[in-house]
Amino acid sequence: MVRPGVDTSVILDATARVIAERGIEGVRMGAVAERAGVAKGVLYLRFTDKHDLLRAVVDREFVLATRHAADLVAADPGGGAFSRLYVHSLSALHARPALLRLYRDPATALRALATDADTDRVRRRTLIGADFLRTLQDTGIVTGDLDADVLAENLTLWSLALAARAPHGDVDALILGMGDLVARAVDTDIADTTPGKRAFSAMAEALIEERERSCTP
Repeated sequence: MVRPGVDTSVILDATARVIAERGIEGVRMGAVAERAGVAKGVLYLRFTDKHDLLRAVVDREFVLATRHAADLVAADPGGGAFSRLYVHSLSALHARPALLRLYRDPATALRALATDADTDRVRRRTLIGADFLRTLQDTGIVTGDLDADVLAENLTLWSLALAARAPHGDVDALILGMGDLVARAVDTDIADTTPGKRAFSAMAEALIEERERSCTP
């Protein structure tokens, strides 16, 4: 049944499923329209072209992953410890099949969608991650004898490598194992990790706001 009044989220959900199954190179507007239950013309009323649709999906997938991570952190009594923040962030990413497919595919899907503004945004995110670690060092959550910039770069590489090798036989065990390594190297023995939760919530909200500005049609 064709539904011209369908909510845009239905179209984005359908596109994410197609990406997860076929990769970004396998996305066709007709296939997305069929999966969403709309005429192909409806897609072009919402998005200029396939590139525009794919960028909206990628931005929304990152928003959903970030929100999920924030919810996991909030629900975890010790969620403000850095190792727990790291575990929850990885778990949220691996709960989004479309994102994993984008990281896994050799077609450099994310780079194909990138603009100069995206390059600047990646640079800002790298700085945000290092600044976040310095904030946690100031609150006593993270040990102060580590270089925040180097740590942020290393953790980003670990995360990307894990995503690029997905799917895994037991991803939960791998993520928990990485969390244990981070705990041994980075966490302090501070009892109240509430400042870590607050800092993560503020960072998540900033990232979500930035992405939502990009993915609003």
